[in-house]
Amino acid sequence: MSDVEVGATLASRTPSGRDCLQWRSRGQMQMHAADRKVVRIPIIDGDPIRQGGQWQNRLNRHGLYFWQTTGTHVWYESALEASCLAVLDQSGDVQRICAQPFRLLFRTESEQVWHDPDFFAIHYNGDQVVYDVKPSARMNHRTQVQFNETARVCEAVGWRHVVLNEPAPVLSLNLKFLASSRHLRCHPPAEIVERIHDVFVGGRTVQEGREMINRRFPALAMPFIRHLLWHRTLITDLTARLDFDSILTTASASEEKSCCT
Repeated sequence: MSDVEVGATLASRTPSGRDCLQWRSRGQMQMHAADRKVVRIPIIDGDPIRQGGQWQNRLNRHGLYFWQTTGTHVWYESALEASCLAVLDQSGDVQRICAQPFRLLFRTESEQVWHDPDFFAIHYNGDQVVYDVKPSARMNHRTQVQFNETARVCEAVGWRHVVLNEPAPVLSLNLKFLASSRHLRCHPPAEIVERIHDVFVGGRTVQEGREMINRRFPALAMPFIRHLLWHRTLITDLTARLDFDSILTTASASEEKSCCT
């Protein structure tokens, strides 16, 4: 197998005995050998290879996460996946991401037959990364073998493979607090951005800073502060509890990235 093959059904075993992958594009199943040519295929523009079922009283939570860079929603099928998406989003490293992007069909001699990774992302630096999300308590031998096989295939293709476990609890809570202000509607006008920069450039608490930004109504400065924290224009340790006594500083020129992009 060297070129893209079109099929009608989702495979559960490699047809060639070699590693290959299958994805869905415009309603059709596509298949290709897991080689270096794959990095040039726009798999990220495809449709999810599968979608989990919905039923009453299910234990895991499905939903959609809004990815502002592309203006699209990313499907997740657990609260842990939603938390990991927030961490990836706030990091500012990921430009595009999609859920359930393809199925990996492992070579015949592999202990595992196939695997559907959770996410596929393109980073701003050009890296293409396959993400798997798994609770630490469920990292058993079978899962580890499956992820080792996935990492092996990703290396052959030219992708990176990253396994995400639970984010630090305080980090997740802080990101939930900041997330509602990450949207464009909370981006401050240019003159306010400059004022916020001047206030926090040497390091200042949230309480003192917001009072200096808006002395009459300090609370009105908070959406702007939260927005700039999410987009890393303002910096603090998000693994520590974020409150009015937290010290914020401005990002250096090398650390700062374009806001809302």
